[in-house]
Amino acid sequence: MVFGTTPQNWPLTRLTPWYNGPYGIDGADAPLGVRTEGRPVVIYVDDTHPRCNDNNWGTDPLFPKATVQSAVDSIFLVQGSVIAVAAEATLAESVLVGATRPEQCTIMGLGNPCRGPTWTSAAAAENCLELRAAGWMIRNIRFQPNTLAAGIYLARAADDSYAAHHTVIEDCDFDGRWSGLYGIHTYGNPSQVYVLRNRFHEMHNVGQTAGGIYIDQAPQANPFMWVVQDNVFWEEDNHIFLDDNTCGANGCLFKGNSFFLGVNIPAVTMIDMQGGTLGGNTFVENFFGGDYSNTGGYTANATFASSWIGNIAEDIAEPEVGDNGFTISVPLA
Repeated sequence: MVFGTTPQNWPLTRLTPWYNGPYGIDGADAPLGVRTEGRPVVIYVDDTHPRCNDNNWGTDPLFPKATVQSAVDSIFLVQGSVIAVAAEATLAESVLVGATRPEQCTIMGLGNPCRGPTWTSAAAAENCLELRAAGWMIRNIRFQPNTLAAGIYLARAADDSYAAHHTVIEDCDFDGRWSGLYGIHTYGNPSQVYVLRNRFHEMHNVGQTAGGIYIDQAPQANPFMWVVQDNVFWEEDNHIFLDDNTCGANGCLFKGNSFFLGVNIPAVTMIDMQGGTLGGNTFVENFFGGDYSNTGGYTANATFASSWIGNIAEDIAEPEVGDNGFTISVPLA
């Protein structure tokens, strides 16, 4: 049989090995020997699948795991791995990503985050997801936090024995359903966190202490070098707020976010930065709804300078807002 002379027509052949690979692993007979270090994997989670089971390896979508916690704890999980949550999943669990778990892994929803997968916690006082390992990415999940906890809790220990530094949270929907407490709750304030293109809404309780991003009081740090960009905040008690005004943010960027006053739930706090120890934050290209002043819920750091120039505010009656709607100064009383 005659083949053409161009590479496209050459037959694809493979030499039969002289002996079987060790442990029955294809390719393990290569001269470089057996690779023992792990490679990133995809672990599938779908609690609605008829064959879901936490005893499954989860690397085959036809035999997924039933819970995210089982995937997080998997012996196959190495740095760079992805936990893929099926679009139709309806999770009801409280997951801990401990300090000993590999860094730079991803939990990703496979569907439209405005429709699913949905994730509630196992109990009213438990967070849906607590992160203690660094570099994890959370994408395309519809979190539904309960009445006494958060969708995502970012933790940092006082002795730095664990910290969720470099977390990326993007394209998620934080749906309080008129009773959820927090979308994101940060304590100890891991540094260089990215919060990108998320939606925060309907965080509400009788005391109006609920809200989108809650920065808890912690002695070791304030949020540092965070990027909070292209998010939407509407219909909730507070948007970005602090614990007793004693903490704030330092050297952070807030860009392209939209802060709505709310129709059914008028927001008490839009942004509160008054407790930062260093300041130096930048607010640019945001939309500020409602009253652009301290009374209206916008508070800059009182001691250390930050920039609030180049945003759009509808309250042009304020001297800190130009006639064209652009902010020209920090919000004042």
